[in-house]
Amino acid sequence: MDTKPDRGPSPPKRRGGGLPALIKRLTSGPETLVALPDRPPWSPALAAVFALGLALRLPWLGAIPNPWGHEGDLPMRALGLAPPSALPGAGSAVVTAFTAAFFGLLGPSFSAARLVMVVALVAMVAAAATLLRRRPAVAFALVLLAHPWSVVWSRTGLYPAAFSLGLAALGPVAWWYAVRARTTWGLVAAAQVLALGLHLSPLAMLPALACLAWILLPARRPLFEWPATWIALAAGAAHGALALWFAPHPGLAERGGVVAAARAMVGALSGTSTLRYYAGASSTVVALATIAVLLLVALSVRRVLADDLGRFAALQLLVAMVGLPIIGLHRVDGWGFVLLAPWAMWCAAWARTRPERAYIGAGALALAVTVALGSHFLQGSSLSLSLRDSSPDGPFWALQVPAERAAIASLVRAAVLEDARGAPAVITWSDPSFEPLRFVLAASPDRRIIGAMTDEPVPAGRRVYRVTDGRWALMGFHRVRRWTMTGGMPLAALWALDEE
Repeated sequence: MDTKPDRGPSPPKRRGGGLPALIKRLTSGPETLVALPDRPPWSPALAAVFALGLALRLPWLGAIPNPWGHEGDLPMRALGLAPPSALPGAGSAVVTAFTAAFFGLLGPSFSAARLVMVVALVAMVAAAATLLRRRPAVAFALVLLAHPWSVVWSRTGLYPAAFSLGLAALGPVAWWYAVRARTTWGLVAAAQVLALGLHLSPLAMLPALACLAWILLPARRPLFEWPATWIALAAGAAHGALALWFAPHPGLAERGGVVAAARAMVGALSGTSTLRYYAGASSTVVALATIAVLLLVALSVRRVLADDLGRFAALQLLVAMVGLPIIGLHRVDGWGFVLLAPWAMWCAAWARTRPERAYIGAGALALAVTVALGSHFLQGSSLSLSLRDSSPDGPFWALQVPAERAAIASLVRAAVLEDARGAPAVITWSDPSFEPLRFVLAASPDRRIIGAMTDEPVPAGRRVYRVTDGRWALMGFHRVRRWTMTGGMPLAALWALDEE
């Protein structure tokens, strides 16, 4: 006989279990997703690609392309010498803070300002490459580190284009990886990286919209049963709205129709826009680069669309190609990152589907073309760009390189120091291209030389110098120094006011 007292019905078991159980419920993902992708070991090939990327960026970093125009603004902000109105958006403020930190370590210079862009881009590409497999990682990094647009805009301090490209690559790849890998905080982190890009350019909404469209597809609808998805979307939307509110608003370019949009996009993907404007590449090189891109798309489209990463890249490209004409086409420096990042993903997916032999052959060919194109940036611009700045569709004369392979602003200051022989002097200019002189003079501990536009007041008691683009003669001045491009064409000239 059982003599134990009747304790009544057992209390219901508590569902929960406190904070650990809550975290477990929030971080549980649907079982219908695919398995975790392999993470790539860092192979010698991938390390070689990053070495190539640095080799294309570091030589003559402070001189090629020559710092002209508004490229002096960011270094001036980093020195604390720009008005508050020159700090549009939190993204620009962060880049300025990084630049100031590099100035503290390396001293103020154009090279230090540009090194911020180089380090940021290389670091973000490395982070994104670790989320891919071995061969896709190599192809992905090769496109992003060797593409002409990427090389030029990580070698300038004009504005943080390299940051935009890095975030446009890292954010979508991290999103794709988190969706496949069912990583809760990876999804949240990827959404934040996408939102960070909006601090630098409102055009970063295009890759963010493509990532949202990716999880709206029927095969991924179970993601919305996952609380972490809603957390990621809510946090990303809140951050993105804040970024758009404070981000600088770019001026919209004129919509040129479907044909003009297609030409501009092919020019961005192939790098021909950058090669034409900044590297002095011949029309033959431009034509070959364009044909190579179109041919690669034609040969790879079937294999790429059969791959999960390839479909994701195709969606990113589609959203960019539809969204850019609607928003209004910008110059290649304004929207090139929107197209280049998904193009790198496309090439990564193609590399994953190719046999080893074909992959090695294509990689060797791409490496040879990259070295040939990179030589344009390391040697300076060609003579064909010298006097064509008046052409609406032509290259920019103001970005030519002096034969000394140094920044014109630095060369002008050294020439004035030598000619003035210790006397106080002022350098004047009327062309905004010479605005970086303000940074060079402000960064120098020697304050005997100051700079000013010709419509600004000039202090009395100083020798007066004028710098021009080298194509004009000044009445009442005598020429002190003349600089040429690497091929001998005129670039800039320094003049001293005749003493009465």
